[in-house]
Amino acid sequence: MTVQVLCHVMVVCQMAAGPIPVGRAADFRVENSVFVGSDKKPAAQSSTIFHRGVVYDYLNEPAEVTVFDMVEGRFILLDVKRKLKTELTSTTVRQAIERLKRSSAASKDAKARFLYNPTFKQTVDEKTNELVFDSDWMTYRVLGTRVKNVEITRQYGQFSDWYARLNTFLRPGSRPPFPRLAVNEVLDKRGEMPSRIVLILKRRGELHLRSKQLRSEHRLIKRLLESDRRRVAQAGEQMAAFKEVSFREYETARKQ
Repeated sequence: MTVQVLCHVMVVCQMAAGPIPVGRAADFRVENSVFVGSDKKPAAQSSTIFHRGVVYDYLNEPAEVTVFDMVEGRFILLDVKRKLKTELTSTTVRQAIERLKRSSAASKDAKARFLYNPTFKQTVDEKTNELVFDSDWMTYRVLGTRVKNVEITRQYGQFSDWYARLNTFLRPGSRPPFPRLAVNEVLDKRGEMPSRIVLILKRRGELHLRSKQLRSEHRLIKRLLESDRRRVAQAGEQMAAFKEVSFREYETARKQ
C-alpha cells in the first residue's frame, strides 16, 4: 500500500445502501496524517471536507483535489498545478475492480488469492483497545471511536469505501482494496470511525519474515469553519474554470 493510498483509508458503508439525502447530510472535516515506520514527521497529509452530501479531499503534495459527489455517483479529479480536471463515474471504478477480482480467482499465488479474497483472524487487544486483524501477509491494528452522530459515521464510511476502490483504479499494480474493505466492514458494524490505523506489511524473504509498518491518524472536526467553506467554494470555482480532459490525458499530464 502506498503512502497516498493509506492516507485515505477509512471505515466502509456500501454504496448499495444508497446515497445520503442532502437534507440529512452532516457537515464535518477529517484531518489525515500518514507516518512511515517510527518516523514522527508525517510522510503525507490531507484534509477531507464533507459538505452538503459532497466530499472534498485535499491532498497537500501533489496539490490535488478529489471531489466525490455521492448523489451523482461520480469523482472529479482536480490537478491544481496544471489546472486540469477529469471525471470518473463510480460505475466505471466498480466495474474495473470487479474485473480484477474475477481475473484473480484462478491464481495459483497464495498472496494474490488473499488480496482479492482476504480472511483475517480478528481479536481485540485488551491493553490498547485496538481491533487486530491478522493474516500471513498483513496485520491491521485499528483504534476506533464511536461518534454520536450516526450520519457522520455513515458518510465517512461511504466515501472511504469508494476512495479505497478509486485508489486501486488510479494506480494499476497497487494493492487491491479488499483487505481494507474487510476491516472496514467490521468497523461499520461496530458503528466506529478509526482514529488510528497501523498496517504491518509482511514480506517473506529467503531466511526470515520482514515487515514494514505504516500508520495513519485521523482527527474528526465535527463542525466546519469559515475557512473550510471557502475551500469548498474555491473547489467549485476550479471545477468551473479548469480545462476538462480525458482520464488518460489527465494521468499523462500528472506524470510529467
